[in-house]
Amino acid sequence: MLQIKEVTFGLGRPKLVVPLTAKNQTTLVEQAKIAQNSAAQIVEWRADLFDEYETFEEIVAQLAILRQELPNKLLLFTFRTQSEGGARQLSLSDYEKLCLLVAKSRQVDLIDLELRHVEFLGRGFVQAIKHEHVYIVMSAHYFDGTPKDGHLLFQIGLMNQFQADIGKIAAMPDTLSDVLRMMMIIERAKGLNQLPLAMMSMGDLGKISRVGSEAMGSVFTFGALEEVSAPGQIPIEDMSRFIERLAIKKDEV
Repeated sequence: MLQIKEVTFGLGRPKLVVPLTAKNQTTLVEQAKIAQNSAAQIVEWRADLFDEYETFEEIVAQLAILRQELPNKLLLFTFRTQSEGGARQLSLSDYEKLCLLVAKSRQVDLIDLELRHVEFLGRGFVQAIKHEHVYIVMSAHYFDGTPKDGHLLFQIGLMNQFQADIGKIAAMPDTLSDVLRMMMIIERAKGLNQLPLAMMSMGDLGKISRVGSEAMGSVFTFGALEEVSAPGQIPIEDMSRFIERLAIKKDEV
């Protein structure tokens, strides 16, 4: 289990994450106000989708505004690069600089670090983030298909070695079998390490992995506020109802 403020990951139902996808500050604030009143426990700012900045410092300046608008939510910062399905590409050095600036602002509770960048930047980079009391969601995304189980387990092992607080893997399925494999990976990974995990299949075929996140052991799942930030996302309030109705009673397991 992982405790961040009043939110406990790995205990009870999966926590709900809602992304902010605004391109400008006005819409960003509007989305944040809606998110504050949503069923989500975590609000993710997809900063790669934001257009109104010229310097990284201007991105960081938005965090104080979001923090004020989201007093009762955990704030997750994500700059998704194009290589992982995001809107923008950054050089390795710029990615490092931005993530460190965000962490040092101490305005966020969690930051998404792409595993492919962590492998190059190393443990020192991870520890510098953690030094600022920011928790790390280490992620990997596969849009061209679902990797073999061995590769997925290897990636989870790397995330654990790099001291992620939560590991996240999302993959596009080609078949229902791919979805079912993803839904079983968390159970298999428990035999290797105790890293809290969030696993999801994308697209329409993968929706079952999102609503069935409690059964598969995911510590969080995503729901859309207005625009989806990944294929297959379900509106946050619908997701909340699905999670509630599909809740597993421990005395019936």
